[in-house]
Amino acid sequence: MENLTDFTEIGRILLENIKKTRQEKGLTEETAALKSGIDREQLEKLESGNLTFLPPPYVIALLRKYALALGIYDETLFKQLKESADIPAPKSPRKRTAQSQKSADRTEKKNRNLYASITAIIVIAAAALWMIFGRPIQQPPPMEASLPDVSELPAAYTSPTAPPPPSTQAAAEAKETISPAPAEPEKTAVAAEDEEQAASLSKSEQEHSNETTVQKGCFTLSIDRAAMEPGKEIDILTPATGSIYYFSDITMPSGEPIWHEWELNGKPVDRISVGTPTGNRWRCWSRKSTGNRQEGKWTVRVVQGEGVEIHSDSIAVTIPPEEGQ
Repeated sequence: MENLTDFTEIGRILLENIKKTRQEKGLTEETAALKSGIDREQLEKLESGNLTFLPPPYVIALLRKYALALGIYDETLFKQLKESADIPAPKSPRKRTAQSQKSADRTEKKNRNLYASITAIIVIAAAALWMIFGRPIQQPPPMEASLPDVSELPAAYTSPTAPPPPSTQAAAEAKETISPAPAEPEKTAVAAEDEEQAASLSKSEQEHSNETTVQKGCFTLSIDRAAMEPGKEIDILTPATGSIYYFSDITMPSGEPIWHEWELNGKPVDRISVGTPTGNRWRCWSRKSTGNRQEGKWTVRVVQGEGVEIHSDSIAVTIPPEEGQ
């Protein structure tokens, strides 16, 4: 059973070290939340000493993420924290004894012999099949047509004579009666140019239909995971918003990995993988904590493969009129 007293004491020691380091580096809680990727509300609860708002394993994970972001990860204290939370340490693999090693060697030798026997049987079977079906079939020699012996022909047999050639006048009359076929109209330069332009347009449309296209990209506060559709689209972000989603509906992807690259005021903040497409349509989304900022502009670049940008959208933090007046 976990010892909550030890867990709380060790956790607060870690929090003091983390908070002291943050202050020495001149980082605000908002900046630390962005740098570590921890939600602003959760970070505030941690720094206030509240270690019970989540189960111990999740609290330890947040503390570890926070410490690594500030470069002060203390392996000894984290080990003690896990032990106080009754989280078992990974067991080291047992070493083989001499007897078990010999048994393993014998088994491996038997497997090698078995594989060798199977390989030999396969080779012999393949050779036999080739001997039966692979040898070329001898074709019978072509039969020569038997010609009658000249001596057997009757004495009155004579070869047929060719018909006499037509007279010159008859040939001229036949030539006059045959009218030449009408010649096909020649294609003008304009018609040929129109055909080439139509072929070019058809080829361009076909290539365009195969290009990767983002049919829909939007910011939203929720995702319908069952329908794989975004909630209500938003075009402005208020300071009270703690996190947002970006949704992409992509057609004809190339099959390379897709990324959402988040930027704040033109500076990269995070690069989130949204999967590798396996079909002609890929719907995906990513979530980002905004840290309750009072001002700023968020941009998401949809990148395919090795940094090829296929779409981008931006949203600005805006103070509502009732709050700004």
